[in-house]
Amino acid sequence: MKSRKLPAVCGLAGIFLVATTLSSRAQDPEPKVIEIRAKKFAYEPAEITLHKGETYKLHLTSEDAPHSLRINAFNLNAKMKAGEFNDVLLTPDQVGDFKADCGVYCGAGHKTMSMTVHVIQ
Repeated sequence: MKSRKLPAVCGLAGIFLVATTLSSRAQDPEPKVIEIRAKKFAYEPAEITLHKGETYKLHLTSEDAPHSLRINAFNLNAKMKAGEFNDVLLTPDQVGDFKADCGVYCGAGHKTMSMTVHVIQ
């Protein structure tokens, strides 16, 4: 005689797995999106404020030429191409004010191209 307990156990395990997955999604909200635009020789916005430990999606683009957003403190150097978007996740792990600059030579004003990233508790 065959046992019918196995399908019932599998069904309960499946329900538990779906409930656990839905529960963990509810606890992990989508990251806040921050759009950053580059153009010779500036970023817009010129300053952003983030919270330590929170994940952000940086929605990066360039208006004119290849650039990048480089934040050495967070080991980030994300490319920015004209007319295209590059989404990068960033979770700051330290508090303070950090310099971001362009990591791709973009012309005579390249050295002055920077922004400030404020990370608070």
